[in-house]
Amino acid sequence: DNMNIAARSATPLALVFHELATNSAKYGALSSEDGTVDLTIADNGGTLLLRWVERGGPPAPQDPVQGFGSRLVEMSVTGQLGGKWARRFEKDGMVCELTVLKDAIAP
Repeated sequence: DNMNIAARSATPLALVFHELATNSAKYGALSSEDGTVDLTIADNGGTLLLRWVERGGPPAPQDPVQGFGSRLVEMSVTGQLGGKWARRFEKDGMVCELTVLKDAIAP
């Protein structure tokens, strides 16, 4: 199913995915010729779960630094999209799960 996104939600969503893609290209799966990123979206009733999974990149950091980009994602997801996010570094790559309220992104 398709879902329309409100204009007010387009910028925070774009910022989140730009940050994830930029970091992946610099440090993660997209920095490697064999690296991949899978994005899935699950409809959980009143929320959407957006799952970004990187595989095939360099080894993930043991103690990642929380920089400006992470704070930007945090502000966008929790403040503007009414959701939450979690990032973890697994052996095979980074996994980021974003849960957003449908009402926060729907027109």
